[in-house]
Amino acid sequence: MVAKNIMTDFGVLECADGPEGTSIWSAQVAVNNRFFEEHIPLYIFTKAEKPSVVILAQAETIIGNIEHYLEIGLSFLKKTLTEQANDFKITASESIYLDKNIAEFPVDLPEIILYDEDEQWILRFAEGLFSICDPYGIHVNFSSDHPIAVDNLEDSEEI
Repeated sequence: MVAKNIMTDFGVLECADGPEGTSIWSAQVAVNNRFFEEHIPLYIFTKAEKPSVVILAQAETIIGNIEHYLEIGLSFLKKTLTEQANDFKITASESIYLDKNIAEFPVDLPEIILYDEDEQWILRFAEGLFSICDPYGIHVNFSSDHPIAVDNLEDSEEI
């Protein structure tokens, strides 16, 4: 029988069925940081019976350094939206948000999304004041420790 819960250093991961034969292991992680006050959801997608030791270690590293990852993720998001405002359909009324410092940058509800057997992971902001954040938010793709891209999710489909 496959375990439906795993105890980790950062809390209990609970298993649910995911898309395309994957399992989604999730936890609500209490983290101290200067950007967001709520728990931050963590999701691990895997096709294996349970998340690998490698992905659990990656999750622990991210959570242990969450303020750092939020800071570089928010900075990268702000820089990318500013430099590529036309590509991301930033309207004239939304452009005022680009001048805000990262502690006040108008995105909210961060989530950490990891994929077993993949060095890349996602810092998703489920809500934001930019029109492109509707309905699924916007996310920053990381490769290991470095942000590499911003994805506009406005045309995405629900999983």
